[in-house]
Order: sequence, then C-alpha cells, then structure tokens
Amino acid sequence: RSSDLLAAAAPELQAYGMKAWAADRLAEHGDAVEDAAERLARAGGLIMASQSIAMAIGVAGAALAAGAGAPALTALSMLAAVATVESAGTLLNALRQNGAVKAAVQRLGELLDEEAPASPIAAGSPSLRLPGADLTVAPPQGLAIIGPSGAGKTTLIERMMGLRPASPGEILHGDADADALGAETLRPLFAYAPQQAVLLTASVRENLRLAAPSASDDDLWAALEDAALADRIRAAPGGLDAPVGENGARLSGGERRRLGLARAYLRPAPWLVLDEPTEGLDAATEAQVLERLCARLHHSGQGLIVVSHRPAPLALCDVALTVSAIGADGRIQISARPRQAAA
Repeated sequence: RSSDLLAAAAPELQAYGMKAWAADRLAEHGDAVEDAAERLARAGGLIMASQSIAMAIGVAGAALAAGAGAPALTALSMLAAVATVESAGTLLNALRQNGAVKAAVQRLGELLDEEAPASPIAAGSPSLRLPGADLTVAPPQGLAIIGPSGAGKTTLIERMMGLRPASPGEILHGDADADALGAETLRPLFAYAPQQAVLLTASVRENLRLAAPSASDDDLWAALEDAALADRIRAAPGGLDAPVGENGARLSGGERRRLGLARAYLRPAPWLVLDEPTEGLDAATEAQVLERLCARLHHSGQGLIVVSHRPAPLALCDVALTVSAIGADGRIQISARPRQAAA
C-alpha cells in the first residue's frame, strides 16, 4: 500500500525535505484508497456470506427431503454452517479495513514528525568533526565508514544528517554541536542513498524528482548516466515516464539500487552519503558505477561518505572510520585512520 511504502521511505523523505509532499500525497489519495479497500473487502465478505447461506439452505432442504437416514447430507449441512460462520468473520474483518488504513497513515505521520530536539540555525557548516575519533573532514574529502554488521554504521550517518538525535558532543558541524542544530539545518548538507532505497509506485521521472523537484530532463538523464542506468531507461517504453511498479517491481535489484543512486546524485548538497551503494552489483557494473561516481565528485566538489563491506567503494575515500558498537550510554564507539592503513 502507498502508506506502507511512504512509511518505509520516511528516512529518505526526511533527508530530502519532502515531509510536506508526503502529507499532501496522503491527503490526496488516502481517502480514495481506504474507501476502495473497504468496499472491495466488504463486497468479498458479502459474496462469501451469501454463497454459504445459499449452500446451507439447499443442503438443509435436501436433508429434510431425504430424512434422517442421510449421514452424508447431515455432515454437509454442518460444513455449510461452518462456512457461513467463517464468511461472516470475513465480513467483520472487512469492516475493520477503514481503521487499518487510517492506522497506517497515522504511523507514517508519526515517523515523519520524529525530529531531533533542537532549535534551527540559519546555516550549517559542511565541516564534520567527530571528537570520539579525533577526526575532522570536509568536502571534497571522502570518508569510509566500516565495521561489523549491526555495529551502528547506519545509525551514525543518520545522526550526522539529523535523522536521529545525536548525543551531546558526539558530532559537530564546524563548531556547532549537532545536538543543538535543527534538522532543517542539517539535512540540506547531505544527499542520501540508503541501503534499501524505497521507490514509489510511479514513473522513473517522479521517483527521481523526489530529490530535486525542479530538475530538468537533461539533469535526470545525466544522473541516470552516472548511475549506469540511462541505457536501461531509454530502452523502456516511455523512457522517463516508464512506471517502475510497486516499490520498483519492474526493475531488478541492481537497477533499483542504481535508481536510488541517481536520485541522490540530483540533490545539490556538500556531502553525498551512500549506504552500500554497490551491494548486489556484478564486478563490471560496480566498476562502471564507481568510475562515473569518481568523475562526478571531481566535477561537483562534493564530499563522499560511504558505508560498504566491499573494498571498491572504499577506495574512493581518504579516511576510514571504524564503528565498533553503540555503547551503553548511547554513544557510537568509533576510531579513525588513513584508509590505506585500514585496508
């Protein structure tokens, strides 16, 4: 459902500053979706109930005509009665559809309303200081974030971007504590492609423009070229207007990941943040994507923050930050070294 996909996409919607867009989309389509779901489920329940009742009446009549010596018909009558009860339960469940849809919409609203407790400041510095690792980085440098699964790598980048509240003194933007900066100050500093990019049931163009609503077609094609996806989209009927299906069902896993990359490329921000950008890609496609990414970074002057378990994306970075765990106090345990020393 649309509300479930938007809920799953909440981190991206927050990072792209699309909270108002999501609320408008739900307001526009939510009532129609819940009404249609309720009508469909209710109709299905009524059909099942009427069929079961008719069956019960017919079997009961046949049983009466046959007399008491028809055990098969008696058993069939009992089965029809059970089916009638079950279909009534289906109808009752249909009547709950309206509440289920509203609950999903409310859940999305709660996700989008999660903000770091802070007061917004006019502009944030792209310079990142991580006192726990005695590290300062700024664009156009590249920062590789490595560590075991579950250690807190994604949590760290979400704290950098203001998608989760940071601990006091854990992350500084220039001289300002991220804990004291508003989310609306932090998020413009970052373009984000999460590990599992969520795609809307819409066209390629609409999915890309989530990150840059005013992007021209030339901008969209350039981003697709850099994500090594332009040829695939040109070959699709409709090109940029081709539907991607529910959560990108018409695309392969690697194509969905590259469409998420292209979307992040479109957002003008000092930092490009990529979480497992080449996971699932074959070696040749990975090499093509990274070659074009390197050229794009050189042209844009953006800094790169990349989380990956694969060595090739890490080779684009100057410094490696190792995430060990999230401590009992909630702080992320980190250490830094030159990337070559960490390899």
